[in-house]
Amino acid sequence: MIVLSLSRLSVLERAAKAYSEGDLREIEISAQRLYPDGNYPFVVSPEFPFPLHLFSPRLTAMLTKDEDQLEAMAMWSRITARENIIRMITATELERTAAESLGKQFEVIYKKDTDDVKMKRKQMIGYMIKVVMECFGYLVYSSRMLVNTRRGDENDAKRKSNYFTTATRYALMSKRDRNALLNLVDEKHKTSFLSITDSLLERNTKYQSKFNIDGMTNWESL
Repeated sequence: MIVLSLSRLSVLERAAKAYSEGDLREIEISAQRLYPDGNYPFVVSPEFPFPLHLFSPRLTAMLTKDEDQLEAMAMWSRITARENIIRMITATELERTAAESLGKQFEVIYKKDTDDVKMKRKQMIGYMIKVVMECFGYLVYSSRMLVNTRRGDENDAKRKSNYFTTATRYALMSKRDRNALLNLVDEKHKTSFLSITDSLLERNTKYQSKFNIDGMTNWESL
């Protein structure tokens, strides 16, 4: 089951606090550095105009740290591609881990990694996925779930490879979940938290409209 704790959130409570207190200067600097053309992704609404993912200090550090920036940005761009978000949400709806749906891609890209590098990279990918899933209204359900790639046989020889052996499973946040979290939020931040999460749960943030995850693409429009 979802553990309803503010400490388990990466961006939602931090964003609500920053907006309600007007403490946005560092977020603005990071946004301008990463997106100098002003075309900010993951914007909730004109009322909340900065990228939601940058309210995670850990993710911001990954994306702005000079020695790792290009690689981290490439990783983030892949994870946040519309097709991959659809894959992760579909896996989640099937009660599987989000990361396993991207495992084959990362196996190909990072096939020469040593074990130490691979572990560090998995941690980065896992955290990036956590932020993306939270931005789409999904919360941690189980943090170390086995990535089961067996197909009808318990013999390890029949196991299909995947970049991940364990990963996090997510579940869609309900209004009841949100209200339980809201009760934990500081009173002066509740209005912002409610506005952000309402937009998210109703799927009318600027980025959800742009990604159009539930939309259909037919042959004529390709």
